[in-house]
Amino acid sequence: MISGQLRRGEVGISLTGSETELLKMLARHPSQPVTRETLAQLLPEGSNERSVDVQMSRLRKKIETGDGKQTYLRTVRGAGYVLYVD
Repeated sequence: MISGQLRRGEVGISLTGSETELLKMLARHPSQPVTRETLAQLLPEGSNERSVDVQMSRLRKKIETGDGKQTYLRTVRGAGYVLYVD
């Protein structure tokens, strides 16, 4: 199920409902780590911190440039995930 959409230049990027919710939470706290536990609460019931890792990996593939660098979505060991914006 497609829930949201981003634009990278002229390219539209479709997001699932879970990806949209995760990105919204991170956007509310730009440049600040959000814990995996907090993010897991946004996902469907029964989700856990590992579910967050999987969703973040999928989201990263959609929005990062593809050069292997974590430009926008970064993992902060022991703290969670951070969204950096231009």
